[in-house]
Amino acid sequence: MSAPWPPPPDLHSIQELVRAADPEKHLAEGAPADEYEPEEQSIFEAIHHLSTADLLVPNILPPIEHIWTKSFSLNAEDLAERRPALLSLAKEIERFFGPESKPRTRAEIIASS
Repeated sequence: MSAPWPPPPDLHSIQELVRAADPEKHLAEGAPADEYEPEEQSIFEAIHHLSTADLLVPNILPPIEHIWTKSFSLNAEDLAERRPALLSLAKEIERFFGPESKPRTRAEIIASS
């Protein structure tokens, strides 16, 4: 018996996606890997209950932007500067967990990086 595809979002995967996106560039500047831990947990809590069909950018981006605005005390201009990175993160979450996600081997994931 195989597990359903796609799997629901899990905290570990959300952590990996947020850290790869590094929207604030803190990790690139040498911050510890857990720099975004509160935001990762909040994103996971905001989306883990969504059905696969609902794991789409229009449903994912607003909570991410809300979390980012609150966590980093952003004003509208600050948020606009980060929007491309946050949009990219939302797209990655959709790609991995949304309705169009496809099973991939580790080799395929590494090759696409």
